[in-house]
Amino acid sequence: MVRIKKKTNSIQSITLKHINEKLDHIHKDVETNHKDIIALKEQVAMGKGGLKVIFWLGAVVGGILTTLKITKDYL
Repeated sequence: MVRIKKKTNSIQSITLKHINEKLDHIHKDVETNHKDIIALKEQVAMGKGGLKVIFWLGAVVGGILTTLKITKDYL
């Protein structure tokens, strides 16, 4: 009867190497996602600022038109 010796050290090193490679890949993906999230936050902030400007300009134009209409009726 022949005994089979287990190669636990080589299997463990291969497994750890594989896990380490996957972990490095996940780390790169997380860094990429972090950069994308920062860019998305900046775009959302710009969009909010643009909407505030549009509403402010609309209020100013509406106020001017209302003032002109009211003063036109009195003259």
